[in-house]
Amino acid sequence: MDDEFIRSLQQFQQQALNLQSMMTDMQNRMPQGVEGTDAQGAVTVRMAADGLPEFIRAASDWQRRQGPEAVGAAVSEAYGAAMSRQMTAWGQAFEDVDWQGKADRLDSQFGQPDASAAPAAQPDIPERDLRYVVSRPLDVLAEDVLSAFDAVERMDETASGPAEVNGTSAARHVTLVVSKGALRSCEVDRHWAADQSYIKLNQAFEEALGDARDKLSSIEAAAADGLAGLQVDSLLDEALAILRDPQRFID
Repeated sequence: MDDEFIRSLQQFQQQALNLQSMMTDMQNRMPQGVEGTDAQGAVTVRMAADGLPEFIRAASDWQRRQGPEAVGAAVSEAYGAAMSRQMTAWGQAFEDVDWQGKADRLDSQFGQPDASAAPAAQPDIPERDLRYVVSRPLDVLAEDVLSAFDAVERMDETASGPAEVNGTSAARHVTLVVSKGALRSCEVDRHWAADQSYIKLNQAFEEALGDARDKLSSIEAAAADGLAGLQVDSLLDEALAILRDPQRFID
């Protein structure tokens, strides 16, 4: 049972490294700086790597192109156009390097290991200071790992949907509703906008976007604090210690 648990840890670590390598490669191939514009050319949105706008810019003659009551909808339209262009570029990149084939092979290797194959080479283990790791029985460690998994699952259930926040400009004339990786909507006070130059409008967009990002960061920081309370680092150190010297924990 102990040997089986160690082999499972080794397999899991190797698959995690393979998946991380594939995801890094995907990230490096993602299109950067994709922009979209509404049909009238009043607003341009550039996508950031996290799926939110990098910036929202109104054209210098935006009032000639869109009425003040429609500028919020123009932001959403421009964002949608940018998303569409980005998805098209992603799809082409995936086809060029056969991502689906790579994912299928990775899934097959993880789900159905070849019993007749030669033993896999010992995976490279990250350098961590394991000199003071306290030895515990494998069943105790496994129980704590499963408890941590359960806690993470409960956290996921609590946040079953993407958290949405409202980002507002300093004077609250512009409101952006965003979730992680997505702009949901944009509202602009049409009475205020009617008298604004593109400079003032762009400043309000920048303020609202910055406010939204700050609020999302606060939510993510709170989630990170919750994970820290699970002592994941300590569990990882114990698992790595087992991989480095399995016999020490079996005897």
